Amino acid sequence: MSKATPVRTLALIALGAVTLGTEASDAAITTFKHPGILLDSDRLDFVREAVREQRSPWHQAYNAMMSDPLAARDYRPTPWTTVECGPFSNPDKGCKDEVRDAQAAYTQALAWSYSGDQRYAENAITIMNAWASTMKDGHRNSNAPLQASWSAQLWTRAAEIIRHRGEVWAASDIEQFSLMLRTQYLPDIQRGEAPRIGVCHYGNWQASGIEAQLNIAVFLDDRALFDKAISQWRKRLPAFVYQEADGPLPVIPPDCAKTDEQLIAYWEGQKTFVDGHAQETCRDLEHTAYGLAAFINVAETAYLQGLDLYGEQSKRLRDGMEFHAAARNQATTPGWLCGGKLIGDLNGTFEVAYNHYVNRRSFELPETRRWLLQRRPAKGYFHYLWETLTHADTGA
Repeated sequence: MSKATPVRTLALIALGAVTLGTEASDAAITTFKHPGILLDSDRLDFVREAVREQRSPWHQAYNAMMSDPLAARDYRPTPWTTVECGPFSNPDKGCKDEVRDAQAAYTQALAWSYSGDQRYAENAITIMNAWASTMKDGHRNSNAPLQASWSAQLWTRAAEIIRHRGEVWAASDIEQFSLMLRTQYLPDIQRGEAPRIGVCHYGNWQASGIEAQLNIAVFLDDRALFDKAISQWRKRLPAFVYQEADGPLPVIPPDCAKTDEQLIAYWEGQKTFVDGHAQETCRDLEHTAYGLAAFINVAETAYLQGLDLYGEQSKRLRDGMEFHAAARNQATTPGWLCGGKLIGDLNGTFEVAYNHYVNRRSFELPETRRWLLQRRPAKGYFHYLWETLTHADTGA
């Protein structure tokens, strides 16, 4: 195979034209909206009222969240000075503790916003302050960039709610937490942008790093970091979800695979591509969900900040959702797809983008709808949590 087919070359030129054409609209964002990381006040207020009125699916989703150990009123954090995570968290020196505490901070922040019980806000603050005052040496070992990304994706959502939904967090604590994001997370996240020999990290690493940086940018009001994350999203999403317009092979990721053979290896040996297929589909659907959720979450946060990434990549994102939902809705997998075998499931994601495309933009996503309705209310996994509660059918 040649290093670049004419069809793919044209597709890359077109992609560059789209990117250049959207950069001018970014200048309209002069100040950040707060709260504005994945959730804004309108959406938080909508769900709070829906829970109070015991409406579905939010009432059931709220009860599920509040009965989870992450929402326990006596939750206590386990902060580490240094978090060391190898492949599959082996060794696990603070890995599970860090993610669990970040999940708990986000959960407790939601519980406060929906219930009005200030004890949950105090718990979230206790968790965040504990880590901000303890972590001194960041993240180490091979999974450090991913670990830092997963945790930062969650920390920032919790912090944004607590900081901007009431005057309950001391300014000195906010400053210390902000310093932790800047010095203990951001450098480790950005180390994940460096490619390995010949082939870059899996797409979910890149996507999680992009979301983490975008969230940090909004919390810190850092426009330069925000612009960097948006630029990365525009480059990385087309290399993660395939479209026939890309050519016979997927888009080559920036600074990663250089030949068609490397690219096919990066896509787990898959040689037949259709709209919506993702780079990690044939690895397993769990890791595919990590990536799709992060790309979607970036689009949602950008949308709240006045930038419509959803619109820029509407077909690609919708095809990605429908393709994978259909793959799980069907009883069997065709032989051409991953050798006829799909591993794992998507867990609790897609609610965020489904709400946008169906309730805001009136598209039809029948496979995604079928998949979601079978699983509501979903808890989610790692960096995507409680999406049925926070985003299901919340409208515009």
